[in-house]
Amino acid sequence: MALSDNSCDLRSRLLGRIHENDIRELCHMIQCCENHSLTEQLYRLMFDADKRVSDNAAWLFTHLDAARQQWLYPKCDELMQEAMHTSSETKCRLLLTLLAAQPFREENLRTDFLDFCMNRMISSGSPAGIRVLCMKLSYLQCKLYPELLAELRSALEMLEEASPLSPALKVARRNILQKMR
Repeated sequence: MALSDNSCDLRSRLLGRIHENDIRELCHMIQCCENHSLTEQLYRLMFDADKRVSDNAAWLFTHLDAARQQWLYPKCDELMQEAMHTSSETKCRLLLTLLAAQPFREENLRTDFLDFCMNRMISSGSPAGIRVLCMKLSYLQCKLYPELLAELRSALEMLEEASPLSPALKVARRNILQKMR
């Protein structure tokens, strides 16, 4: 199959429901392409107008090998931007998962993304998975600055007082507070 066939095939495969075997097959196809052209194609598909395609592309990216994950590092700002503005909770969660695997350094700290994470972390209207990931991402960013850690600690301590937390949120909160000690 020619490369252009793979590129067209990739979008058409992501238009429908994908399952574990599809994920394995697509990951193999993308990871075997040495020049990263299919990785680039998949990345563009994360921004596709079709919700199913963009959600599936993000889901597929979470299953790719470490080399493809590292390929995303320079795209951190674009991923943050999309996570903050997508209307798809699924895609937001998957993008936050990809971002949580990236290294955070002072030079790539964005206050708008930190504010987004802190707000979603405390938002009872957000799904638990997104809240947990935002808690983790808030910590990864705040640990670069002691004054931000103090703000995060206050937010985490107030979190349980505001409303009952799900078990996942309780565990994430406790683990982050332990890391902060």
